[in-house]
Amino acid sequence: MAEPNIVFLPIWGKLNETIPQQQMKAIRENGGQAQYGVPGTIFPLTRSAMKFRPTVISLDWIHQYALAPGWFHSFLKTMLFALDILLVKILFRPKLVWTIHNLQHHDPRPRGIERWISSFFANQCTRVRILGTGVENTVASYLKIPVSRCIVVPEGPYIGWYPEGQSRESARKELNINANDRVWLYLGTLRPYKGVEDLMEAFLQTEPKGHQLIIAGNPWNKAYAGSLFEKAHGNDNIRVHAESVPDDKLQTFFAAADLVVLPFRHVLNSGSVLLAMGFGKAVVAPEIGLIPFRLSSQPQFLFNDQIGLQAVLEKTEQLSLEALREIGLENRRQALRYTWNDFARFVLNLK
Repeated sequence: MAEPNIVFLPIWGKLNETIPQQQMKAIRENGGQAQYGVPGTIFPLTRSAMKFRPTVISLDWIHQYALAPGWFHSFLKTMLFALDILLVKILFRPKLVWTIHNLQHHDPRPRGIERWISSFFANQCTRVRILGTGVENTVASYLKIPVSRCIVVPEGPYIGWYPEGQSRESARKELNINANDRVWLYLGTLRPYKGVEDLMEAFLQTEPKGHQLIIAGNPWNKAYAGSLFEKAHGNDNIRVHAESVPDDKLQTFFAAADLVVLPFRHVLNSGSVLLAMGFGKAVVAPEIGLIPFRLSSQPQFLFNDQIGLQAVLEKTEQLSLEALREIGLENRRQALRYTWNDFARFVLNLK
């Protein structure tokens, strides 16, 4: 009997290889074959099936195949992608799996078309994978599918993928941070929905003595980066590193930090949360989407409409650095509860 053959789409860029590479590695270690499908946005499913004859095609994002900024181009792409879905099912009959990272594209897109193609594709999938518990009904309702079609298979940790082990002292020396300062860190892409301005505003209003706020990540565009620099202007305790952080430098920022703050305004899932957990950090984040599932061991650090970001940040100030470290170590242990083998076993035994 031939080994199960799993094809992954779309092809992720080199700066975002963590998830697909770990999934493919786990599949191979569990006795299956795994590879990327074919590049390009025209009939990607059918062309991948023609080339690799997969038993399963696993997709993470579909927006590049079906959506564009304008209504007309989105409509054309959506119709071609819908035809591609039907063709691959009729001609090659692979099982389709879709991992839901977010319900909507973060950039403005024609929402009616986006929801239609999302629902159409979900209804053609054997399974729709959700990365944690607590949002099954929300996802099923949005996609107009039965909840029974959803399956919860969390991501494994990023531990072991990125270099780690740098000391707090070494990291602070490298970043020129006072050894006695308490450091808040935001690390991730810099986009309006991430709420970075809210964090900066909370820091400016509180102006905690002996504190540093570090904002690090690749900006959405130059204008947005400029607005962050302008907001931080004149405050030496706010540092904005508006550039992509290389993999080998992630440990420097996390090792230097006492607390990670992710002030998202709306999100379903967050790789930034899982990354911070892997580096053993306490995390302040909103009580939305899958974040409560991931940060179940530290619910006191989740903010919401009743207890806002600033109130939670003030709560963290009542804890010693040692207490924050203990919370961070527990987050790391929680991240290790799930492995990439969980996904490999699911997809290799898909019925």
